[in-house]
Amino acid sequence: MNMQKLWAVALCLWLAVASAAQASTTKHADAPPTPEEQVEAVRNAINQAQDDLRNNDDSAAAGVLDAVIHANGFSRLPDSERYQALLLAGLVDYDRGEHASAHDLLTRASSFSQSDSIAWYVRLAAAYDVKDYQDSARCVITLAQRWPETLEKVSSQSIYTIHTRLEGDSGLDRDYLQALFDVEWRDPDGEPSILWRDLALSWLAQGDTPKAALAAGRVTSSRVALSMRVDARFDGITRKNLEAYDVDRLVQKEIADTRARMAAERDQLGHVATLQGLLLDTQHYDEALAIADDVIAKSRDGQGPTLYKDFDDRYIWILDQRARALVRMGRWDEAVDQWVRAARRPEQGQMNVSQIINLAQFYAELQRPKDALDTIAELGNVSPYGRMQLEMVKLEVALQQKDTAVVTERLAYMREHRADAIGTWQNALLLSGDLDAAGDLLVERLQSEPWRSEALADMQDYATTARTTPVETERMERWNTVISQPKVQKALSKVGRVEHFSLDPAQL
Repeated sequence: MNMQKLWAVALCLWLAVASAAQASTTKHADAPPTPEEQVEAVRNAINQAQDDLRNNDDSAAAGVLDAVIHANGFSRLPDSERYQALLLAGLVDYDRGEHASAHDLLTRASSFSQSDSIAWYVRLAAAYDVKDYQDSARCVITLAQRWPETLEKVSSQSIYTIHTRLEGDSGLDRDYLQALFDVEWRDPDGEPSILWRDLALSWLAQGDTPKAALAAGRVTSSRVALSMRVDARFDGITRKNLEAYDVDRLVQKEIADTRARMAAERDQLGHVATLQGLLLDTQHYDEALAIADDVIAKSRDGQGPTLYKDFDDRYIWILDQRARALVRMGRWDEAVDQWVRAARRPEQGQMNVSQIINLAQFYAELQRPKDALDTIAELGNVSPYGRMQLEMVKLEVALQQKDTAVVTERLAYMREHRADAIGTWQNALLLSGDLDAAGDLLVERLQSEPWRSEALADMQDYATTARTTPVETERMERWNTVISQPKVQKALSKVGRVEHFSLDPAQL
């Protein structure tokens, strides 16, 4: 966001308020200073901060504003002037990267009746940066209710992340999702079906089936509909209208709708990436490869950013899904080459962690442990989820090299951090051959409200794939053994069911 533009707006507002107030003040030389003189001193200091900002001296301005806010005369300023001072101080601190202090100042500013969308929007940015997801949700709720157009500036990834991090606060999460639902929020690819599913689930937990049905009615994703169809918690909705949750019908509609969006918005590469994913889902690997090749050809010689507005964000996933299509077609060497090229592309100006891990994982799948380790050798900090994927690569390599000490270390780490990627921990147990523990974990996931949807989706009977690596083949055999365990079947019977779906299991 352009913070300098934002604080410039706040500065103009402050000048209008402060100049009008100062016009009626008279300076006194008596000591000790009177309340009026304290107020005038505060206003003079703010004028100094304004001069500092005009001179691009943000540090000096921040220091002056901090002194102003703690001065005796500050509390005597009218609400409108205090609001503007707090807002300006918060914007300056945010622009300087002082996100914690900016969050505090903007929280104070937004408590005033004069607070506007700028205060709440930047408060949201600061809250998100300091990982205060509860306050982030409150900001989104306020923006949705008062200035819904502002949500267009909030990234869809942030919207999803806030929801994910509210797992322990079901009431706030429900209010958050409902606020987004009420303003018909959509991500760049259409309806955020997973949010509406979770909103429906939240209302079902409250016993409000009508509200749950309204939320569920906006689900358009075949994968999300699948997760609802096999989950007994949704039976009061899905069993009454199975046609609405026909996965084959929905995926074909998704493909048609995505093609229409591609035709209408040819400068949006995200629609192409979405279509690719759907084609992989439905095992149309040739077409998934062909549309990737078309994008690559058009993007040669630096033409990509001129053709697609979202090229920098989405092109890498075109390449990633091209590699996945090659894997399914049995063209494994070409898939490696594709991931090697994808890994060289920067990700937000940094090392491309996602593609490096994907490449290393595939090397491990191909039982090329040295190449897998060489690929991840220079990786630095990764997200908690990414770290679990990294540990999975190291575990697979250690198993292939029969290094029991490293296997023990990797399993210990993953067990401790399993909540960061519970599905990855499930795969680690399968890979290590501990099928009894894998069964216990699957039972636990089925019994867990937050983990159940993913567990049920993982257990479904998907289409057979002709070309799989030996490692994947063995993992799927072990997985089917785990699913058939009596303790797992007993747990499953209480919460859902297994059905057959003609989708690729690799796209889970």
